[in-house]
Amino acid sequence: MIIKEYEIHNLDCAGCSAKIEASIANLAEVSEVNLDFMNKRLIVEYKDESAEVLERLNNIASRIEPGVSIHEPGEHDHVHDVGGKYSYIIFAGLILYLISFLLPVSTLVKSILGIASYLLVSGRVLRDAAKEVFTRQLLAEHFLMSIASIGALYLGEYSEAIAVMALYELGQYLESRALAGSRKSVNSLLSLKPEKAHRKVENGEIEEIRLSELKLHDTILIYAGERIPVDGIILKGESSLDASSISGESAPLAVSEGDYIYAGTLNNSGLLEMEVQKTEAESMVSRITQLIESAGARKSQQERFITRFARYYTPAVVALAFLVFLVPSLLGYPAALWFKRALVFLIVSCPCALVISIPLSYYIGIGIAAKRGIIFKGSSFLDHLRKIQTLVFDKTGTLTTGDLRLEKIITVGDISAVEFEAGLFICEYTSNHPYALAVKKELDLPFDTEKVESFTEIPGKGITIRYAGNDYTAGSEAFFNELGYLNLIDAGAFSAVHLSINALYQGVALFSDEIKPLMPEVLGTLKDYGVKRQIMLSGDRRAKAQAVAEDLGLDAFYAELLPQDKLDVLEKIMAESPGTTCFVGDGLNDAPVLARADIGIAMGGIGAQATIESGDIILLNDKAEQLQKAFEISRHTHRIVWQNIGLALGIKILVMVLGVSGISGLWEAIIADVGVSLLVIFNSLRLLKIK
Repeated sequence: MIIKEYEIHNLDCAGCSAKIEASIANLAEVSEVNLDFMNKRLIVEYKDESAEVLERLNNIASRIEPGVSIHEPGEHDHVHDVGGKYSYIIFAGLILYLISFLLPVSTLVKSILGIASYLLVSGRVLRDAAKEVFTRQLLAEHFLMSIASIGALYLGEYSEAIAVMALYELGQYLESRALAGSRKSVNSLLSLKPEKAHRKVENGEIEEIRLSELKLHDTILIYAGERIPVDGIILKGESSLDASSISGESAPLAVSEGDYIYAGTLNNSGLLEMEVQKTEAESMVSRITQLIESAGARKSQQERFITRFARYYTPAVVALAFLVFLVPSLLGYPAALWFKRALVFLIVSCPCALVISIPLSYYIGIGIAAKRGIIFKGSSFLDHLRKIQTLVFDKTGTLTTGDLRLEKIITVGDISAVEFEAGLFICEYTSNHPYALAVKKELDLPFDTEKVESFTEIPGKGITIRYAGNDYTAGSEAFFNELGYLNLIDAGAFSAVHLSINALYQGVALFSDEIKPLMPEVLGTLKDYGVKRQIMLSGDRRAKAQAVAEDLGLDAFYAELLPQDKLDVLEKIMAESPGTTCFVGDGLNDAPVLARADIGIAMGGIGAQATIESGDIILLNDKAEQLQKAFEISRHTHRIVWQNIGLALGIKILVMVLGVSGISGLWEAIIADVGVSLLVIFNSLRLLKIK
């Protein structure tokens, strides 16, 4: 399999984009294709690539919409302007017709001037229609629009024929500008990097260079009010950073010498001197941006449905137009009258408004979510989130803060707390488990790496280490039971780590872990949004897990699970639960479970590499309210999508009904066709107002 990405230029017709995608998908060497109309990107998965395939792609594209071209990324191509120099010709045609209308000339002269005006106004559409005829695209937009206007011309309706073409061109221009404006609006939300960096050179001078020229370990300066250009470590200075544009977290983050900072965050105050740790392409903001840009490749069910629907919509409406003319004419009614009414159907046969409305809504929804630190890896996940009926949570770091605190030590016999702390510190020093981080945060004791003779960490259980001739073991109650230890100290509702030295039980360390702020309220709101079951999976002791589950009002919980057990339990829950099941974890050790769920949501800090890579949806500020916001954006986007579908289909059907009844003519039809495209675009832009 070979996957290639192309840029597609001069593609202005959403309906044509669906046809191009479908035609490319029919190629024998293509296994899958995705055309992202909003970002003008084409992704093709080949069974095996042939040398002339790009030429074939271009032939398909230009046959369906003349002027469209497909290129390798980075290649430049002339992109036409829908409202460019040709607008002057259209304006001249309209002036000419106005003159013919106002001057007292003969009917023959008026007809000649009317036809000349029509040719000036409709020249580009007629040219493209001729190309469509030669490529047998008889149901293409330009051809059908030409037939409708020529029909009006044949009936002597010069005003309507010229108005149809002029309004069509105006509509194309306004639609192009509106789409470009929506793309600009979303892109402005994601402008997270400066264009240049201030690099410090050997003689102490500062030079401005492009981000692509930065190298690892370069020293750069970030002035107050500037965004961090790449990831790095602060060498000098202190400041507060605003990470809201990436993580959605509005609270300023205090940083100083030695802290790791990420690209895209804003330096609020103070001069920072930083050592580059990641190149532009490898920085955190670049990875996030790539995820957002590639989200269009995973289309929602509505997008795929409307693409298929568009293939049948135009032939069906054209067939209706033929019947509207044929049946009354055969029954003896005036053929000219019903011919004109049939032309209305040709004008509203273009499915562009339908095809635009859905991807545009999801595109904006994904963009505003990213602005709030919520990364949807595809519109399919944005759509499916609202349908979740079962939410399964990891405990530590998801429902709770994950910021464990060493609360208390209980020892046996005459073992002192000092001895216990020394042994616990030795066990946890080389681990990055949350318990280990809590121990190292609380204790600062000497540790000599050269004295380590062996070390084993068993995920979900504990640690064994031979250090300076002594054997140390630290771990869970279940782990110690497996090793044959009996009568362990009861930890109650605390999380616990037991310790033994040279096979002698020493006691237990008790840890506390608080529920995340606002988590109970958020879980209650999600119930109102249609989530029927909320379940927790935990590797912690049953007493601790039960206390958390009761505090949060969860429907069920599973405790004392090893990492591999969580996958089995999730499988069981999914088999028992109707509808969509979502797993929410911290992304650090939950990758298999996140991947198995219908939707995986990874919660974690902005710098957590595992969080960025795992999950279908990523919450970058690790707060409960961000989970609720993800659901709200999904629900808002879905509502806008169906509003757009209703508007597009409803108005077109209304125009067809009014056209058959003789109430609306070609003027009203073209205004409705142009208007509905603009209407769904502006309705989609309402998503930008989500708080």
